[in-house]
Amino acid sequence: MKTLALALLCALALPVMAALGDVVAKEELPIEWFAGEKPQAWPTDDLWVFECWTTWCGPCLRAIPHMEQLWNTVKGGNIHIAGVNLQRDKTPENLREFFIRQPVPPTYSMAIDTDNRFAQKMKIIGIPHAVIIRNGKVVWQGHPMSLTPETLRELAAPAAACDAATEKKAPCICPKCTAKAQ
Repeated sequence: MKTLALALLCALALPVMAALGDVVAKEELPIEWFAGEKPQAWPTDDLWVFECWTTWCGPCLRAIPHMEQLWNTVKGGNIHIAGVNLQRDKTPENLREFFIRQPVPPTYSMAIDTDNRFAQKMKIIGIPHAVIIRNGKVVWQGHPMSLTPETLRELAAPAAACDAATEKKAPCICPKCTAKAQ
């Protein structure tokens, strides 16, 4: 009986996230952007990495220099990185002041999820957390420290969606397969 109760408790504790292939409308993105570019639409094959964090989260703050290093390695192409602060009580001014005091302030885009819409859509229950969207669909989720330039380049490559979908048994979101499905 104890084993069954423990198994049930563990099952309930498993993280629930948006599934690979879930569609994300641009209206579900954070409203308040205070640095860098905001996606106005989902350009074909552009990869957007959204890194969710808060100012009080130590692991989140340790992930920001890693994300900055990634950004400096991959910027200039079809890969974009945006930090998303999940504290609704923060303002752009608060966060600009906060970043001035950081050893490695980010130069990538920044937003505040003021109405919690993005966190709810992505079903984020733990931070730090990264979500990667390509062609308006979720293609990866996980801890931002596990991201590498190679991972981002693979996910951004045109054939990557087919390979990733096959390995993870997820719906393919590459332009070729998406066109066939329509």
